[in-house]
Amino acid sequence: MRKFQLEHYENQLNHQVIHMDQAVCYCPEFRATKMMHDYPSRRLQLARAVYKGEIELSDYIGEINFSSILSRQGERWQNFRECAEDCTDVTILCREMLLKKGYQSPEVKEFQKALEAKEGRLYEKTSWELPMDEKSDKAILLDEETAQKAKAGEGPLREYLNRKGISFVNRADAEFVGFEYFAYGLVEEGIEHLKQLVEKYAKMKVRQVWVLSAQTAYVLTKLADKAEITVPFEVIYLPEWLEPMDVKEKTYVYAGSFNLRYLLNAELLGRLIPSESEIQEVNSEEFIPILKGDKRVNALTVWQKPVGAEYKLFCGKKDMLQAIEQDAYEDIERAKAGTIVVFEPTALPKLKEKFRDKRVFHYLELL
Repeated sequence: MRKFQLEHYENQLNHQVIHMDQAVCYCPEFRATKMMHDYPSRRLQLARAVYKGEIELSDYIGEINFSSILSRQGERWQNFRECAEDCTDVTILCREMLLKKGYQSPEVKEFQKALEAKEGRLYEKTSWELPMDEKSDKAILLDEETAQKAKAGEGPLREYLNRKGISFVNRADAEFVGFEYFAYGLVEEGIEHLKQLVEKYAKMKVRQVWVLSAQTAYVLTKLADKAEITVPFEVIYLPEWLEPMDVKEKTYVYAGSFNLRYLLNAELLGRLIPSESEIQEVNSEEFIPILKGDKRVNALTVWQKPVGAEYKLFCGKKDMLQAIEQDAYEDIERAKAGTIVVFEPTALPKLKEKFRDKRVFHYLELL
């Protein structure tokens, strides 16, 4: 019997249904809809009641429990220094429970159709040309989102690797990492997919597997650990190895949920793109202050508003998602930066489209 299932997470579930008023002001779903059923504790109260047999499953309960974008924003841990993993874990496991009890999720159906259409992928096959050496003790795992949405970073990354004398034993063929399985409550399928992915790279007999996105780093480390999958290689998230980047003008750094709230990388990315000053601008918001100076102008904190879900969405509440986007855009506009550096590939096309008057780069383009 696997450990990562709701029966073993009842204590965490019981804790997450305790209401916390402080978080209402920055939970993205609640800020978008102003409906209390979109607040983490309320939706999980309903899921818990179904799990305990206290109320019957309904489409309403299923819909609101599948509507969260899993950003980890507006949850108990941010105020009370609790485990940042718990709310996400029980949300995923509650989604699995609701599916097993008969909820017919349109999101899950569309996800499964998409996988079938592309034979186990979400995007067309693609590869990047990166340095290769059959004697290397390193492999590269290029995730589909980065491969598709940060294509402009391929050349700078290749040049950077050549300068540093870094090569990989494998070709950089884009991989479906599989977080969507978990996000849509298909936990058994997700664990099996992750096992196969780890086995594929384990067979290369490398010491390190390098990854370019925070989501991939999370899946191969923390999520693999929850799934009791032994990963026999070191996972290297590229920003951990980079030297500070020199930006030429006021720059807003969009780090994303996987970096700031899943991996807690605020300090890492803050060192990578330093600010000129830690002095806050007058009237800055308490949790997401704007900084004085001509370098990075936003403080990187666990409260940076998400632009959206950092996995591929199917269906979803369009009005809510648009409101979440606009909420984040207003913070970025307030920073009055000329450049936006993006560490989250899923957000890159949105930010490029919204801020056409600014220079918007994926971090790989700055190497």
